Amino acid sequence: MPMTPEPMQSRSEPLPVVDEYRARCGVGVYLAVTFGLAWLIELGPVRTMGLKTPVSVFLLIGVMFCPTLGALAARWYERSGYADTGLRWGNGWYHLLAWLGPFLVALAATIATVLLGAGTLDLTGHGMLEKLPEAQQAATRAQLQAVGPWFPLLVIAGALTQGMIITSFATFGEEFGWRGYLQPRLEHLGPVRSLVVVGLLWGVWHVPVIAQGHNYPGYPVLGSVAMVVFCVLLSIIFGWLFRASGSVLAPTLAHASLNSPAASLIVFAPDANPLVGHIIGVIGMALLAAVCVWLWRSGNLTAHHATQAVEF
Repeated sequence: MPMTPEPMQSRSEPLPVVDEYRARCGVGVYLAVTFGLAWLIELGPVRTMGLKTPVSVFLLIGVMFCPTLGALAARWYERSGYADTGLRWGNGWYHLLAWLGPFLVALAATIATVLLGAGTLDLTGHGMLEKLPEAQQAATRAQLQAVGPWFPLLVIAGALTQGMIITSFATFGEEFGWRGYLQPRLEHLGPVRSLVVVGLLWGVWHVPVIAQGHNYPGYPVLGSVAMVVFCVLLSIIFGWLFRASGSVLAPTLAHASLNSPAASLIVFAPDANPLVGHIIGVIGMALLAAVCVWLWRSGNLTAHHATQAVEF
């Protein structure tokens, strides 16, 4: 049986009816601003300075707000207001699911990575030292020795709490655009196809930084392809959370859970090939695909998707 969603139409303000020409052009405005600003930054200063410099890290955090800027520009052009953004609390149970769900899937992926021999279990943290700049290795080694056997607990607890809080601000920058703006405007394509199209666009949007070594270092082409597939799977899950909860907060939390506690698990098998192991590799994507298939077969993907669609 499908889970009971929080319908988007339950809010006091009706969904917007947008002039068809402005709606079509509005999507173009969104994509132009979102892609244009992000790629300008990633292919300009970030590429010049390298991914790991402090300035590049700061700029890449800023890139996560490009979808929000694109959504604001498109809504201004459409004169459509903000009724369909999901800026409401919604069904809180989905927020709990969004907080813990991605972490638990990532945990299963990391365990499978070790059991299948795709990575070596390391609960000490020392395996990640060689991936750090040489200047940081001595201080990090001393910290690891100080925490001793508490290292796994401290990493996971910190990522699930303060990591989530900090990361959620940045992930909102993406979700306000991809889910809060673009998804309702593509709902007319159908409950599944709309999420796949959003995911394809979202994945391609990441390509410049992935090709420079982010997430899949050493695999500029295969890594870019993997990221597009990864984003399609996430778009189906995040899009369902947005529909079911009636709130953009749910996909924001799910995205933060992926970027913080789920990503932190990589340190426990740091030698795994990123294309194969953990949540971002084939093993993790197989688990995400299983979740997507369950959502589809159970009817959850088709439940109430029309209540989100922007009319034009």
